[in-house]
Amino acid sequence: MKKPILVTGGAGFIGSHLVDLFDKDNVDYLVLDNLSAGSVKNIPIAVAQNRFVNSDVKNYQLIQELINSASCVVHLACNVGVRNVIAYPLETIETNINSLKQIAYYCSLNNIPLVFFSTSLVYSPDKERKAQFAESDQTHTLGFHPVSMYVYSKKMGELICEYFHRTMNLSYIIIRPFNMIGIRQRSDSGMVVPSFIRSAILEGEIHIFGDGKQTRTFSDVKTAVKLLWQIIQNERSYGQIFNLATTEKVTSIFELAKSITGLIDKPIKIKTKPINEVYGNNYIDIQYRSPSLKKLRNYVREWKERDISEILVEIIEYEGSHLSKID
Repeated sequence: MKKPILVTGGAGFIGSHLVDLFDKDNVDYLVLDNLSAGSVKNIPIAVAQNRFVNSDVKNYQLIQELINSASCVVHLACNVGVRNVIAYPLETIETNINSLKQIAYYCSLNNIPLVFFSTSLVYSPDKERKAQFAESDQTHTLGFHPVSMYVYSKKMGELICEYFHRTMNLSYIIIRPFNMIGIRQRSDSGMVVPSFIRSAILEGEIHIFGDGKQTRTFSDVKTAVKLLWQIIQNERSYGQIFNLATTEKVTSIFELAKSITGLIDKPIKIKTKPINEVYGNNYIDIQYRSPSLKKLRNYVREWKERDISEILVEIIEYEGSHLSKID
């Protein structure tokens, strides 16, 4: 591609690993990030080579200029993380919906492909089918709660992409990622793996919200961005929705905590706390989340799954070295 790929939110967790891949493969790119959740430390080569723009996706004039000069837009920028969404619920709408609407419009005008990162939370938990609906029936995936703004903003984002495809022939790919883990993921936004590891190192404790029986599929972010890049380069991918994960194996939150305690060379206590005491009475946690990767495998080359313990060791070493520098 002659023009650079614009990566919004490229200094964040997933974005910086995608940028790492672009650096390795000599792919031309430009990062746009306001550093609210990312860091320039995550993208040193981009900063050194003037491939980083410190600004916001709500700067629509700048967004238009950058898209006009891009070959593709990978849109990762959003208000993410339970704690962030609770603290800034209306910012979620402004960033996740209004900014995407502008980005999709400018991409459509300039015939620029758009890769939109949605969320696996758009999949609602199975419920018993009822013939009639009552006002008390649960309608929000995560309860009548600010975090539901995040989920529905992502659902709306998918519909925005489809709208511009139908009205202005937007070429899009929708990505639904499942619980990416790896180095550089921040704990202060509520991400479970770095939160557990930091708490274990600093306090000698791991705090589980809920009973720990809820399960997740933890995917290696380094492998995931390689799969993402293969999807982007595949012409058949456009107009499609993809689950993005590197495994279909499920791990309970309690099993995750136990694995971490076994990898840290010090006594660690595991404590549980009712999740509603943390996030409020209206919050509903997803008990089971696992992707089907059948479709993904039809669009990418076969990959080797990394064992979760191997990934956790990397994160523990990374967090330990950074915490020692703070001390």
